[in-house]
Amino acid sequence: MLMSKEIKIIINGTIRSKKNSKRIFATGKSKKVLPSKSYVSWEQDAWRQMMAAGFNTLGVLSCPIEVTAMIYYKGPRPDLSGALESIGDCLQKIIWADDAQIESWDGSRLIHDKDNPRTEITVKIL
Repeated sequence: MLMSKEIKIIINGTIRSKKNSKRIFATGKSKKVLPSKSYVSWEQDAWRQMMAAGFNTLGVLSCPIEVTAMIYYKGPRPDLSGALESIGDCLQKIIWADDAQIESWDGSRLIHDKDNPRTEITVKIL
């Protein structure tokens, strides 16, 4: 029997929801819906942290996974489903190939921590 492998990730800072506060960007006659500036800033900072921690050298997982996210937030309570969507999209192409590989988010929680906001993520290879 194979032992399951786990990857632990910490992203410092308060998570931002991708689905809240979207922006509409007009290009001629067409319009695009873009994520909020605060989400884009959080995602870019998360990528920098991931690169600095060497996660870009591990290779991208292409197998089924289980993800648990302990989300320690500073300000108002975020929407859990929006926060999980942010994590799923942000770590796509860095940790996993496609967030459709996530079979479970079991155990994920929101916890208020005004002094040390962060997101602690555990990825379990199934």
